[in-house]
Amino acid sequence: MDKAAKQIYKLIKKYDTITIHGHVNPDCDCYGSSLGLREILRDKFKNKKIYSLGYGSEALYDVLGKYDEVDDETVKNSLAIVVDCSETSRIMDQRVVTAKQIVKIDHHIESTPFIGYKWVDNGSIACAQMIAEFAFHFHLKVSQKAANLLYLGICTDSGRFRYAPTNAKTHRIVAKLYELGAEPKPLFDRLYQSDAVYVKYQALLVGKFQITEHKVVYCFADVPDYEQFNLKYEQVSKNVNVIGNIKGCPIWVLFTRSPEGTIRVEFRSNGLDVQKIAKKYGGGGHKCASGARLENQKDFSLAMKVVEDLDKLAMENNY
Repeated sequence: MDKAAKQIYKLIKKYDTITIHGHVNPDCDCYGSSLGLREILRDKFKNKKIYSLGYGSEALYDVLGKYDEVDDETVKNSLAIVVDCSETSRIMDQRVVTAKQIVKIDHHIESTPFIGYKWVDNGSIACAQMIAEFAFHFHLKVSQKAANLLYLGICTDSGRFRYAPTNAKTHRIVAKLYELGAEPKPLFDRLYQSDAVYVKYQALLVGKFQITEHKVVYCFADVPDYEQFNLKYEQVSKNVNVIGNIKGCPIWVLFTRSPEGTIRVEFRSNGLDVQKIAKKYGGGGHKCASGARLENQKDFSLAMKVVEDLDKLAMENNY
C-alpha cells in the first residue's frame, strides 16, 4: 500500500469530523467513491461525524443514498478528503479550502500540483478501485451498500471493463465486491435504461456527427437540439459514447453547449492520448477519456479548433 495512503488513514483516525468531496458534474465513479468511502468509514468509526458533500446522480439516491448537507463550521473543523478530482478548482463544494486539512485520493493525471497528502494512482481504472483497495488493505468492513457503490464506480469508469488500464487487479477487486454482495443488475437497470424521448435525442446526435479527414468523429449539440425534447443541459451532456467506437476512427468527441454558453467537451479514444488536448483547453483526465469546459461560447468556433487539434493528433499517428 502506498505510503501516502497509510498517512491518509492515520489522519482519518485522528480527526473527529471528516468531509468527503468530489468534482463538479459528478460521474458515477465520483458518486460511488464518495458515498462508498463514507459508508466504509461510518461502519468503522461509529463516533465520528462523516459526510459526503455534493449533488448529482439523483437517479441513484433511492437505491444507494444521497449526498449530505452540512454548515460551514462543520467543513472548517473537518479533515477534507477529495476523491476522483485532479484540480482543486473543480471540487464541487469550494468550502473545502476552509477545512483544517485536505488530502486527496485520485487516479487522474495531475495538471497542477496538489498541496497536501495525496494518493494518486494513474494505474487504477477508477477512484472506486482505489477506495476498495484501501478498505481491503486496512481490513475495513465493506457492506453490501458500499460494495454496490464501489462496483458502480469501477464498472462505469472502465466502460464496463473495456478501457485501459482495466487489469487483473481490477477484476480481483470486483470479484471480492461480488462476494460482499454487489448486485449489478439493479444498477444497470437504472443506468442503461432510457426514456423514449431520450433515445430520440441520442438518435439526433447519431444523425449529426461528422468525421474529419483523419478519422476524428465529432458532434456539436446546441441548446435547441435538446430543448426540443424538453431535456435540460444537465441531462444530456454525457453522451459521447453514442457516437463512439466507429470502425477505423480512433477519436470521438462531443461538444454540448449550455444555455449560458458553456460548452462541455467529452474526449474519448481507443488508444491515442487525448488528455494532452484536453489539458490545452483547461481540462484533463485520462489518456483515453478526458474532459474540458469552454466558457462563454456564443458558437462552436473554438470547439472547431479543438477538432482541428484532434485531427492533427490522429494524423501524427498515421490515421
